[in-house]
Amino acid sequence: MTFPESQSSAQENDSAEISTGQFNWKMKTMGGSQFWTDHRVVGNWRVQQNSETQHYRLLDANNVRHAWGSFEDCNRFFDSKIADGTVSPYRGPIVILLHGLIRSSKSMSTLQQHLASEGFQTVNFQYASSRKKVEQHADALKLVIDGLGPEVTEIYFVCHSLGNIVVRHYLADNTDPISAKQGDPRIRRMVMIGPPNQGSRIARLLKKNVAFKLVAGASGSELAEGWEQLEPNLATPSFEFGIIAGGQASDSRFGNFMLAGRDDYTVSVEETKLVGARDFLVEPLIHSTMMKQPVTLESTVRFFKQGHFRADDSRFPLK
Repeated sequence: MTFPESQSSAQENDSAEISTGQFNWKMKTMGGSQFWTDHRVVGNWRVQQNSETQHYRLLDANNVRHAWGSFEDCNRFFDSKIADGTVSPYRGPIVILLHGLIRSSKSMSTLQQHLASEGFQTVNFQYASSRKKVEQHADALKLVIDGLGPEVTEIYFVCHSLGNIVVRHYLADNTDPISAKQGDPRIRRMVMIGPPNQGSRIARLLKKNVAFKLVAGASGSELAEGWEQLEPNLATPSFEFGIIAGGQASDSRFGNFMLAGRDDYTVSVEETKLVGARDFLVEPLIHSTMMKQPVTLESTVRFFKQGHFRADDSRFPLK
């Protein structure tokens, strides 16, 4: 769970979208913040749905809108751009990034850029984190994964806070009851950054706070009073995953007095733990910025490439 960098307006000023026709006035948008969720992403173009009006739009890599209307309308236009070579399909391995609660994909841009510098293709998944339930975010994630195309050979996840819960819900929703295989067979590894894997004490303490309920929305409510209903619908990844937690040095006098033990001021170290992790790393990181810090950037790349955060003989698996 994270608190906002800045509160966005409920709707981006997209004047052409009030029409029910097919006319489109090309204009720059903000790319989506609290009210837009990706349903298809190819070559950094994306089809997004508005959480309030339910309509769709197609944005290019520069967040300029090229079409709007129904999902089918946007996909037809999207397919034409792929066919004429304007949009290049993904090929080879790809990393999907998921942001936290009340944040946007921009909060993951530093990590995305670092991954790109290391040769990784990326999809920085944008979802209306505070407007819908975790199950609905997971459904949208499935659409994006299914739409990556057959030339994507491997899939990796790196997620901050609530983003990890979304992936775990996606895995539970898409587990084969016979083979027990989870999600897309191309998934290889996952890095969890500050995940509230055991729920969020902060959210539970604030559950009756009107401001928290208004800002955190449906997903925040699930981390609070709805955790007992949410947790059974979350899977532990069957593929390799590692956890990066934020926690003060053991002799530090500073911390969040509302949390027990070491913490990142929002999630405690104990709350991040999930049995089955291949490696577990605790660093003095703050929850709201931990996905941008050098140790996180370097450790994420190392885990994707080598399966550990520091070295194989110093891994700290959770059993």
